[in-house]
Amino acid sequence: MTLVGCLLASLALSTSALEPDPPNSHLWIVNELYSNADGSVQFIELWECCGSSIETFMGGKDVFSLTHHFTFPSNLTGDTAYRFLLLGTPGYASLPGVPPPDYVIPANFFSTTSDTVRWHIYPNATLSYSSGQLPLDGVLSLNHDHTTSTNSPTNWAGQSGVVQLVSVPALPSKWLVTLFASALVAGAFLLRRRVAPAAG
Repeated sequence: MTLVGCLLASLALSTSALEPDPPNSHLWIVNELYSNADGSVQFIELWECCGSSIETFMGGKDVFSLTHHFTFPSNLTGDTAYRFLLLGTPGYASLPGVPPPDYVIPANFFSTTSDTVRWHIYPNATLSYSSGQLPLDGVLSLNHDHTTSTNSPTNWAGQSGVVQLVSVPALPSKWLVTLFASALVAGAFLLRRRVAPAAG
């Protein structure tokens, strides 16, 4: 190679080294799944897992379950390192005190029994579960490593919170009948005590 050729090759290498890496999206993972028992309140939390600041190329790509998909309408802007994205159903979005979702997804986006939730085409970004693995108690959520813990939705702005949906068990019907009968007896007794002096 001539001296001129060496200089040109060296210049090309130094120029390419200065160019920033192109935007990407392969380091997001499905980090947390939450659902109530009927699937009306659900959220999906994505997390940039590895400290990359350029995982912004999201537009036109999808989050999938086995029955639904959500397409990101545009790319992200800003540093993505260790950031979160929060997708929530309308039932989730209407709850007081929770971090607002960055994107709204339909109710029952993923199954309450078994499903696979996947970000785009990346196998390491998938969270699959079978019957009994997804908590439905209104408190716990399923994590990427298949552990469960108190739910902790976090959105792009860094706002975090906890969904608190603890249902009150319904009283058995025989208890309701007993309570109703007791209330009637108590009401009749009080009425007789009030009427008795007037009769005397």
